Amino acid sequence: MTQRVIAVGATGHIGRPLCDTLIEAGHEVVVFSRDPDRARDVVPGAAGYVAWQPDVLPEPCVRELASADAVVYLAGGTLFDGKPHSQVDVEAETNARAFAMGRIVAAIGRLEHRPSVFVAASSVGYYGYAVPDDTRIDEDHPVGADWWGRGSAVIEDAATAVRAHGVRAVLLRTGYAITRDTLAGQLAPFQRHLGGWIGNGRGWTPWIHMADEVGIIRHLLEDPSADGAYNLTAPEPLRAKDFARVLGRVVGRRAWLPTPTPLVRMGMGVVTDILVRGQRVVPARVSASGYSFLFAEAESALRDMVGAQGRTSPKRISSP
Repeated sequence: MTQRVIAVGATGHIGRPLCDTLIEAGHEVVVFSRDPDRARDVVPGAAGYVAWQPDVLPEPCVRELASADAVVYLAGGTLFDGKPHSQVDVEAETNARAFAMGRIVAAIGRLEHRPSVFVAASSVGYYGYAVPDDTRIDEDHPVGADWWGRGSAVIEDAATAVRAHGVRAVLLRTGYAITRDTLAGQLAPFQRHLGGWIGNGRGWTPWIHMADEVGIIRHLLEDPSADGAYNLTAPEPLRAKDFARVLGRVVGRRAWLPTPTPLVRMGMGVVTDILVRGQRVVPARVSASGYSFLFAEAESALRDMVGAQGRTSPKRISSP
């Protein structure tokens, strides 16, 4: 059954391929964007492009919500922009994102006809850092008490408020989504024969190929029983050192040179902890939902993406 889907954050690295896939599948996609003209170029073929600001919800947006079957909220600033971020920066971004999401949720509550599902981007950071090293973390694991866990919980609380209006809330706890763009920073040192990992390399990398990221989101949108949190990660996360070694094998370069954590922290600030202290997150509820991964192993995922030859997403993005 086709749906009318509101996409907020459609021009981001997940939003672009997701919208393309939904449009190809016959769904009507309406893009809420701060720059509708740019959105028309980035996401061609949508049913509509509506001007939107995080702190303002214009009447045209409310009218579109009244005719929507689903809302997918992926908007938010990136923390991996090459600049150092403090904990204050992270908290400000988190609060701004939750506030913007809350405006849409409040508007939905005032509608006579409401979407059936609200899908919101979250993060595996929900589980925080204080997790025993080898613990396999599924969706039942409690929220972390550190800044990463608290911030993710704030965002999820803003999304789940929609349940008070009779709307299902689906939370996407995404790990490291592999795209051509996100790999670029890792590939550069390998091309100079300086490839390696950050710190001691023991932290986990809960990765996922963008084809599966998009495939799972579509799968959940099309499943009327989908509700609650889902870990969007591949079935087998790798330690950072092992992930680097697989990437080195794929590009024909040896992973041998670790980057000291303090050096990375100088350039990235507190978000360095996300790279160094990742968790062993597994997609228990995604697997139980019947989704079949296209890329369950890191080597096949990296070979596909490294060989993408400039494509920002693979051609084969679908749900089973």
